[in-house]
Amino acid sequence: MIENFNGFFYLIIFLIVLAMNSFYGFNCLFRTEKFLAKYNISIEASFFCRFAGAIISAAVLMQIYILFRGTEATWAFFNFMFVGMTLISAASFYGFEIDKLGLTDGSSREGYISTGLLALFWAILCFGLADKIYI
Repeated sequence: MIENFNGFFYLIIFLIVLAMNSFYGFNCLFRTEKFLAKYNISIEASFFCRFAGAIISAAVLMQIYILFRGTEATWAFFNFMFVGMTLISAASFYGFEIDKLGLTDGSSREGYISTGLLALFWAILCFGLADKIYI
């Protein structure tokens, strides 16, 4: 397993991303009401919260598959996740810092900070595992 990730460093980053995705996916999908209440978001947004949770949970399932199968030829997934997290982070930053549409007392910079970190981690994985994922 370690050799599939070019050593401990990239395996640990992959596991951190897996843990973060699992946390957010589970909370959005199965603890929707508490997740929305934490950020003072109206319950009417539950569909979109669960939608996001389902997408992230699908990524978690893919990550588990890659963890045990190996990273060979998985470039599309790694790149998709990098681009997706980058776009979400940029949109969250814009919405929080510039546009301010829909901000509430519970609004948090966590939206763009966590997805920004995930984008950075995915970028590190894309470059560090290039010899494995791009074959």
